[in-house]
Amino acid sequence: MTRSLSTVAEPEARVPAVRNGIPPSPQKTAVLAAYLHNNLEAMPGNFRRYALSAAHEPTAEQRGALLDRRAEIDVGLVGADDITIRERVGALRAVMASAQAGAETVAIARQAFIAVLSRYPSWAVTEACTRFLDGRAGNKVYAPTPAEIAEVCRGLIADALTERARINAILDAEVYQAPTEAERAEVVRRHQAFVEETARAAGIRRQRDGDALRGSDAADRAEAERILEERKVAAAAEAGLSLSESENRSRTPDL
Repeated sequence: MTRSLSTVAEPEARVPAVRNGIPPSPQKTAVLAAYLHNNLEAMPGNFRRYALSAAHEPTAEQRGALLDRRAEIDVGLVGADDITIRERVGALRAVMASAQAGAETVAIARQAFIAVLSRYPSWAVTEACTRFLDGRAGNKVYAPTPAEIAEVCRGLIADALTERARINAILDAEVYQAPTEAERAEVVRRHQAFVEETARAAGIRRQRDGDALRGSDAADRAEAERILEERKVAAAAEAGLSLSESENRSRTPDL
């Protein structure tokens, strides 16, 4: 066993503790927060902020209830004071096995515990240390390290942090006006006109391309027919010349 971390008393002020953790949200406020959070819409290109339709915008009274709940959570998340940390951790190290250490090492260890655990509320530090003492956490023999106690503290405040993040998302949401029926109808009309114009332009383009293709085919066909005709004439002329020479030879008397 080593000496308790609380052996050296220092005149720090004790922060008023929140007993037994953060109280649960009133049912009305919890239902309101759940309803509004379910109606949040993601904003394209902005992953840190949401949008909310004006139809679901919270009233001044509802916004006040959410602000009150967030303030209540904030009070419950105030970091622990040095005295509470030394007392709770000192009790752990006094009754659980830990390495022998000199005064200088104890002082360094004390500062390490304070630096790590001061970010968590007193009630969470107290509950975490109690769980190590009664065996619900740790190996039931050796005193926990700052990291082990901090891990239990994070689990204790996780729900409160989640609830606070949801309330923040609601209060920070960008409210937008939903389009009226007339505006929706105008959008539909313009979309239909765009579709029709696009289809018409595509039809004209296809027709123009088809005409050009047909014109090219006709020119190629005419050229082929011209070449064929020339070859026929040349063949006929050659055939006629051959027939004339044959006739001339047949008419020439033998000498």
